[in-house]
Amino acid sequence: MMSGFTDRLEQASKATKSLVCVGLDPDPARMPVSSVYEFNRAIVDATAGLVCAYKPNLAFYEALGLPGLQDLEKTVAHIRRAAPEAIIIGDAKRGDIGPSAQAYAKALFEVWGFDAVTVNAWGGRDTVTPFLEDESKGVFVWCRGSNPGAADFQDVLTVTEEGPVPLYQNMARACREWDTKGNLGLVVGATAPEQLREVRAACPAMPFLIPGVGAQGGDLEAAVRLGTDSRGRAALINSSRGIIYASNGTDFAKAAAREADKLRESINHVLEADGKGWS
Repeated sequence: MMSGFTDRLEQASKATKSLVCVGLDPDPARMPVSSVYEFNRAIVDATAGLVCAYKPNLAFYEALGLPGLQDLEKTVAHIRRAAPEAIIIGDAKRGDIGPSAQAYAKALFEVWGFDAVTVNAWGGRDTVTPFLEDESKGVFVWCRGSNPGAADFQDVLTVTEEGPVPLYQNMARACREWDTKGNLGLVVGATAPEQLREVRAACPAMPFLIPGVGAQGGDLEAAVRLGTDSRGRAALINSSRGIIYASNGTDFAKAAAREADKLRESINHVLEADGKGWS
């Protein structure tokens, strides 16, 4: 189902012929410049024509106190100027209910102005629906993590009418039911290709945010083949550290562009081999 959000995602991908999402996770210990905003600005300027989305992870900005939040505000404004079609995902993994969830939705969409957010749906439907009201805004529910410990809970078998299924599959099916406006997607890690295949089979058209390639070692080819929809679209393949810390020298922005382009080309090579290129 196309919606305001999935339409914008499609346009953003088409504009740069790219499924690459860059995670903006500033770590002062690894940055070659002292200003978080200047670091982000240089990376955005260098990669704007190569990627379709940016994903600031709020934890890294909150960890720097109010100055970090001011840098985040300036970063969002700069992405709007430098890459106006790019989707900006607020990676906040919020998961609360009632007025708290409504307040989080207002903060992330109205105050920060993100195009999409990540949500932790541990509290069920009530944690997700407050974020879904505006169909132009996307919501990515954390479904199957890229971390080793994801299996602790997400792979546990749950009882359903169709027999026992892993919790992450139950989550995916529930999200498919909740997706009445076409703006709900799933976070599924590239490090779990078999799970990625199963979730895509259950949710053939939903957009996926796929972390875990690059520094976490996920198989890129499998992520592209198993994570995209039948047209080779509806997926954001995220790399954070692998792009933004490609160099710790003064050439960091140039190195980030080189890695982003390499990732884009690798993805497009797989798409083209399957007859799903951008022509």
